[in-house]
Amino acid sequence: MLGAAWQVFLNDKPAVATMQAHPTTPMLKAAGAFNTANAGAQDKTPVKATAAGWVKLASGQTAAVVRFEIENGWHMYWQNPGDSGAPPLAQLQAVNGWTLLEPIFPRPSILKTPDDTEFVYDTSWEWLLPMQGPDGVAAPACSFDLSWMVCKERCIVGQARVQFAAATGELPAAGLARLGRSLATVGSVATFNIKDQTITISGNAINATSAASTPNTNPNSPSNTAPAVQCIPAVMPGVSLQSAGPFPATVANEKFTLTIPLEIQPHNALGKPLVFNGLLLFGQSSGEYCENIHLPLNMQVSQP
Repeated sequence: MLGAAWQVFLNDKPAVATMQAHPTTPMLKAAGAFNTANAGAQDKTPVKATAAGWVKLASGQTAAVVRFEIENGWHMYWQNPGDSGAPPLAQLQAVNGWTLLEPIFPRPSILKTPDDTEFVYDTSWEWLLPMQGPDGVAAPACSFDLSWMVCKERCIVGQARVQFAAATGELPAAGLARLGRSLATVGSVATFNIKDQTITISGNAINATSAASTPNTNPNSPSNTAPAVQCIPAVMPGVSLQSAGPFPATVANEKFTLTIPLEIQPHNALGKPLVFNGLLLFGQSSGEYCENIHLPLNMQVSQP
């Protein structure tokens, strides 16, 4: 669910902003807009966005790295914000032969209040914007128009145009962590029970037990009673859940397992294949290990 401030922003602007997905999948379109009259300037919000250079992903693709610096007490949102909020949006300014692929979000923190649960970034973090272009050609100088929601007692929408110089030389690897926040690796085993419409995720608990033994020194992190393994769902067209999560796992005999009930709604799939996507979190800190879960649900989806 989007927060009220974000809804007002979207309703008051023409829908021109897009976030492009991988070319082999349908384009993801996100409502929103960018005011480019003051290109290069930033709205005065508790967030500062800057170009932090280029990195090479494990896939071989090049990604621009945007650094968000957040004032103390404020927070931004993961790709699935949870019960409220909205994620940042990015739009690549026209560059011949180059496209923006689906952005990569690092592991978020879990913010629980009496009213809802949100998946957030409450300290500075880096957002990876993968680029695809001609083979063997380095990423050119380019700029991105960004828009984001940042909240404390109230929510504010910020905008910026961030400019990158051309990528040159040997680029550093994205690695498993940037600014203390983990980037997801290949996921654990997940299965779909079509009769009960549940997802079951299981795996080796070694990562869970080692993560759980790591001291939690971040006062903004979940308490030390948080489960050693838990899963937070991503945004999934045509797949609904009873809650935003997180969904805790049971750990026994060096294995963990968790079950997530789903409600399959093919009429809301926008013609896309039904897929379960989520982020498996080990331990309590945003810098600890996490894994992507990607499971096609193998159900026929009719075009709307």
